[in-house]
Amino acid sequence: MIVVCWNAGKVLGRCLDQLFAQDHPNYEIVVVDDGSDDDTVEVAEAAQARGEVTIVRSPRNRGCPHARNLGLAHAKGEIVAFIDADGFAAPSWLRHVVSAFDADATVGGVASTVFFDANPLVINGAGGIVNRQGWAADLSMNESYAQSEIVSDALYPMGCGMALRRGAIERVGPFDDRMLNYYDDVDYGVRLWRAGYRVIVAPDAWIDHGFGQGGSDSEQKQLLCERHRMRVILKHASAGLLARWAAHEVRGLKLAAAHRRALKLRAIAWNVMHLPSVLASRRLLRHAPPPSERLVDPSWGDSFPVGVPPLLTPVPERAGNSIDMAEPGSEGQLIHGWFPAERVDGRSYRWAGVHAAALLRLEAPARRLRLDYAHVPVDIGGVEVSVRRLGSSDPFTLVWATRLTWQYLARSVENHPLTLPAGDYEVVFTARNGWSDPPLETRSLAFALASISFEPSYEIPSGGLDMASPDVEGQLVNGWFEAEESNRRHYRWGSGRAALIMALADPVSRARISYRLPPVDSGVELTISSLDQGRKIWSTTLAWRDAEWHEDSFPLELIPGRYVALFEAATPWSNPGQVDGSLWPESRSLGFALSSLWFDA
Repeated sequence: MIVVCWNAGKVLGRCLDQLFAQDHPNYEIVVVDDGSDDDTVEVAEAAQARGEVTIVRSPRNRGCPHARNLGLAHAKGEIVAFIDADGFAAPSWLRHVVSAFDADATVGGVASTVFFDANPLVINGAGGIVNRQGWAADLSMNESYAQSEIVSDALYPMGCGMALRRGAIERVGPFDDRMLNYYDDVDYGVRLWRAGYRVIVAPDAWIDHGFGQGGSDSEQKQLLCERHRMRVILKHASAGLLARWAAHEVRGLKLAAAHRRALKLRAIAWNVMHLPSVLASRRLLRHAPPPSERLVDPSWGDSFPVGVPPLLTPVPERAGNSIDMAEPGSEGQLIHGWFPAERVDGRSYRWAGVHAAALLRLEAPARRLRLDYAHVPVDIGGVEVSVRRLGSSDPFTLVWATRLTWQYLARSVENHPLTLPAGDYEVVFTARNGWSDPPLETRSLAFALASISFEPSYEIPSGGLDMASPDVEGQLVNGWFEAEESNRRHYRWGSGRAALIMALADPVSRARISYRLPPVDSGVELTISSLDQGRKIWSTTLAWRDAEWHEDSFPLELIPGRYVALFEAATPWSNPGQVDGSLWPESRSLGFALSSLWFDA
């Protein structure tokens, strides 16, 4: 196991502690110090008292590829595994890496499954891929491990956790140390494939990585990434592909901002200066086949990947029973999958990707989940919402779930009855598909959340519901569109299935309802059930007569308590593009409109 270090005194001790704890019976540790000026070497020397640690020193900082080559010169094993000094391996990491090589002799490289140390539920990378323009990305980056689909083969193994077979190293050769930092692992992965080896991902070989906690993207890093991704393309792309690549580079140069254009020109100049070594590499590999097309993303974007939610670092000790995206500290409860906060029409919200999760802490039992959110402009199949209890014996078991059905409206407010004891919970949002609209919107979006809260009870007025009341939003469960007003009547259209909550302080014997049905022959079934017991108590059908407003009353017997009223339309109506010219245009799917529902003694 080779640990590459540069000024890593603060993290190296923990890294070595984890390596000493490996359950694989046979290993050696090589620490390569790349010209550190802190106490990195002293930390490594102190670790020698605990086990065999070989320390290799570079007199000056020459970059990660050079340090890797120094380590290779001193490593003796048939399998060589690299780990960064801020990489913290699980006890079974090395065992799973070795098992991956044992399973197939054609495997030359193994990629570990690397998590963010600051957010260990989220993947930093599990192998990597590049696009046509040479930009690399770690696969499954910023995705939840529980929901990610880890690939079996990858173009390259991420440097932290990269493992190589000795025979493959002897055939492929050393790392390209003209790359000071970044993309040396990409280049090596391509060379492995071209040499006839596979690079696979070991899903159970886990490492927590301290990468990214500072969130910096310095000018020096941007420059190195620009020049090294160009070098990878120049070394490995076919002649025909190089011509197309050059055309895209020229276009990107013209469109780039002045600062970015200067970086690109410096990167081009560096590659021109190092062109002889590129040509030598191309001659050496002229008969080697390129990697399979399935390992390369077909996009030509001048950055990659596009539209991935940024890394989040939750702060569990700050968690509460609610999240308001307008609050500056809201990101402390976000686990993964959320984009930066935005403000539109006076409302603050965050867009979520197809997988997103948030952390909430209940100091007392909860009886209601309240959501204030907005849908994407098209029907993507809805969003699944599930709640999991953290800290339990099985944290992946769902304790509650529902589905946010897509609706054509700008804002949705929902109040879902549930029963949860006090504790820590993960709320997970999952969409089957995401919505995007390139080039205006390149992100893949599921919905936008303004706020979420777990509340101890339903504090709603007794007696019924009036859509003119400012408190009515607290009684809406789901399926309702925005409030409307016509001829001094306040109402809301409901979709094909809509529900609301009512509270009764006294026994009642009659229900009064003010409603309207769409302009087609379709009735609505009204069912009333006990909120606490979940059993159906009463139902009736609102038969279609016309599209006018009606005031009806029905006899029924209800005792004091809380109830759910469910409205289900037989055939929801819409008229997109005014296909029926005799009726008004309507993109929403409407079941009925409700103005009020009251109960009398």
